[in-house]
Amino acid sequence: MARKPTVYKRCDCSDQNRPKKGGCGHSWSYNLTNAEGNRTRATIPESVGITQAQAQAVLDNMASGVAPEPAEASLTFKEWAADWLSRRRAKEGTVVNYEVSIRLHLNPRWGSKRLRTIKRAQVEVWVQEMEANKNLANRTAEGHWKVFKMIIRDALQNGRIAANPTYEVPGPYVSATESYVFTPDECWAIYDEFPEPYRPIPMLGFACGVRQAEALAVCTDVIDTDRRLLTVHRQVLKTKETRHKPTLIDRLKTSPRLTTKDVPIPPHLQEALNEHMNRHPPRAAQNVLWQHKQKIDDCQRGSVQALFWGPHNTLLCKNHFNECLWKPTLRKLGIKDEKGNLPTFHDLRHTFISTCLQNGIPEHTVAAWVGDSVEMLRSTYSHLLKDHADTHGAFAASLTSRPEPSPMRDAA
Repeated sequence: MARKPTVYKRCDCSDQNRPKKGGCGHSWSYNLTNAEGNRTRATIPESVGITQAQAQAVLDNMASGVAPEPAEASLTFKEWAADWLSRRRAKEGTVVNYEVSIRLHLNPRWGSKRLRTIKRAQVEVWVQEMEANKNLANRTAEGHWKVFKMIIRDALQNGRIAANPTYEVPGPYVSATESYVFTPDECWAIYDEFPEPYRPIPMLGFACGVRQAEALAVCTDVIDTDRRLLTVHRQVLKTKETRHKPTLIDRLKTSPRLTTKDVPIPPHLQEALNEHMNRHPPRAAQNVLWQHKQKIDDCQRGSVQALFWGPHNTLLCKNHFNECLWKPTLRKLGIKDEKGNLPTFHDLRHTFISTCLQNGIPEHTVAAWVGDSVEMLRSTYSHLLKDHADTHGAFAASLTSRPEPSPMRDAA
């Protein structure tokens, strides 16, 4: 009588049988004898997070002659990465970034290696190599690491490997983002010096905290003069998705998590927008009514009145704005950071968030205005909160100080 197969794990996790209690997160395997009589190892599908008894019950209940597909001994990282990429349903721009990371960095390092031979020690060495590479920005290294982890985890979940070599491996160190915070004088100097047809754009950055693509996409339908609100739900994109033509798209960077956000319009910004529309009447433009999981070509179109136009009767795009408007203005004003670099338009967003947080506006309110979660706000802009001890420290100290003696106690 054939011996009954028994499930097991080959990982070194300390608590293999209590995965839901913070222990092992690997799949269960068993030895399989194929039709040719060769003995090989097979992985039980979807067995991550179950106990040994549960995995054994799954194995015992399998129909006779039906078994999970055994792990492929010759499957390379490059082959599985291509399969993984073909199944992505993210935005096209995100998939393009994945493809670039795989083609330019991951495949040269891991492509020829068999998936089952990649070990944790090799992964740890690779992480150290990325950290030591001075030509590789730490944010870029973090992006490669995230893609690598997704591919490896997908291989584990599909039974292609028996253990995850990235499990509990710390990723590349990412230092705190260094941002430039403009002074109020600098913000208004930029506004005064900016070319007149585009003057409200930098003010949208430092007065509302919108991203650059969102500022360029402001149309008449998002300006509520009665409630003094700017409703942000649109960008100007010039990517492979749009065939490299500036296009208005009803989609935020954080979609589909967030589809719209409302920001108060200060009186001075409302005046600047009104003056701009009087001098430069808005013009009709096509707008893509984007829907989640749909390609831009398949989405319906609408019509809006756009405020900002480039010199060739096209929508204003980032490249023209940065090279022909933003950088010349900053050079003329002599505005540079400590390293001598020109601040970016995104630093206007940092300035808005910094000003709000350091003046006591609640984090959840600022997060709603700028379209981030509170957790993202704290992790991304933690360096902007360092002055809170000076701003609110005295008040916080007064809350826990010894109470003053009451008159009744003194009389007693």
